Amino acid sequence: MANADITQIDAAGLNRVRDLALVIWPAHYAPLIGAELIPPMVADMYSLDTLGADIRDRGHLYWIASVDGKDVGYASAYLKDGRLWIKKLYLLRSVRGMGLGKRFIAAIRNHYGRQHPQALYVSERNETAIVFYKSQGFAIESLEPVQMGPYHFEDYVMVRAGQDAAP
Repeated sequence: MANADITQIDAAGLNRVRDLALVIWPAHYAPLIGAELIPPMVADMYSLDTLGADIRDRGHLYWIASVDGKDVGYASAYLKDGRLWIKKLYLLRSVRGMGLGKRFIAAIRNHYGRQHPQALYVSERNETAIVFYKSQGFAIESLEPVQMGPYHFEDYVMVRAGQDAAP
């Protein structure tokens, strides 16, 4: 693998997350939910105010993946109700398959501890992500209604049991 790093960032680095979202979301989600929905969703969910509130008010932590010094992906997570929630995990298409998704999950688990069950939401239409999460030991727990701004979707909640040993 090229020189790849995963580093935790603070609020000062959130512009890097926003900039990646502006590239990743249209490329990945337009076929799943329609290109017309992407700009308002990204503008809302990835504004620096919203991302800052994730850290400040909601206790989220953020990580950035870089390859050869170029930002290529981001992830965020938080603890709630005894579960470690992986809120975001996104990579540029060009680096998928390089093991960075696995490394994000490992970095998050190492930070919070392996004892917590992990959970995440994933679009029921996002087959690629569902297959990846299943390969990492996650299983579908339920199908839930999700609202992003004025838009309504159905997402799977996927979970993986906490454990003390590495996978």
